[in-house]
Amino acid sequence: MPSVFLSYSRTDFPLIEQLEAQLKDHPEISIWRDQEKIYGGQKWPKVLGEAIADQDVFLLAWSKHSAASHFVELEWNTAIALRKIIVPCLLDDTPLASSLRTFHGYRLNDATGLIQSVRGAPLADVQRREPVIRKLSDIAATDETTVLAQAKSIFAQQQWTVQGNVYQAGGDIHIHSEPSTPRAPEKTKPLIEKWQVWIMLIVGALTALSLAVDFPGKLGIHIFPNTERTGGDGQNRMLDQDLAGQVVDADTPNLEPLADVQVSLLGFARETTTDQNGVFRFDKVRAARETPIKFTLRKDCYEVETYEATLGNTGLRPPLSKSGACK
Repeated sequence: MPSVFLSYSRTDFPLIEQLEAQLKDHPEISIWRDQEKIYGGQKWPKVLGEAIADQDVFLLAWSKHSAASHFVELEWNTAIALRKIIVPCLLDDTPLASSLRTFHGYRLNDATGLIQSVRGAPLADVQRREPVIRKLSDIAATDETTVLAQAKSIFAQQQWTVQGNVYQAGGDIHIHSEPSTPRAPEKTKPLIEKWQVWIMLIVGALTALSLAVDFPGKLGIHIFPNTERTGGDGQNRMLDQDLAGQVVDADTPNLEPLADVQVSLLGFARETTTDQNGVFRFDKVRAARETPIKFTLRKDCYEVETYEATLGNTGLRPPLSKSGACK
């Protein structure tokens, strides 16, 4: 009997009740949801990880509200870290986050497809459970924004953002396929036996490389003019990074582009306005690689929305909905 962890935004609760009613028509599927219990204690990141790890399937109720929820984002990031099977249920037309777009989503009214996907989900990788839970238990913060930032940092450092053969880098989705058959080892070439020649070649190459790196520095020339080294591992290097995307109208069937939207990049004193195609762009934002940022969208007769992203992402597609006074 498959057990399901149901991830959702409380704002969508009326739709969640419909979703639960569909699932309860199939007694072989058990549903787990208890947000009050998860987020009520001092060690709730660990409790959350255990709850997700103990269920067979991660059912993500996706909407504009869940897309903006720190709690929901932490839940699906934890599910990816645990290598859980993720089944998105699409409550509206909000595009899935870039890390989730490799998963097939089902509409709320597609009960047949949703149930079949939950039933047919393979078992998750149980070996990932212990290290993920241990890392989550080390998080002492209780504020959801801080916990999310720390958890995402940990998952990235441990390379737990991988889901099968899909991984995310710089806001883009990459698919890596291993060779179908192992390559036979190449036969040893006779030239390798002439080790003296190889040693001379290696020494010559290292000498040339040392001169190439050292010589520009003596002339006061920086090989990387757009960076500042702040750490030996290069992770804290300051870079000029772009941020761009297209704002869409969430109230239109085809998510039409939305022009004249004021876009504010929080913390950098940068603002711009979307063009007639809904496109906005911030060039050369100076910060560490893939720094988490927030940006706010404003337009008359529309709700003010704040979204999170990472610098270097140029494929954003945030939605805006009309305010109640203008509908």
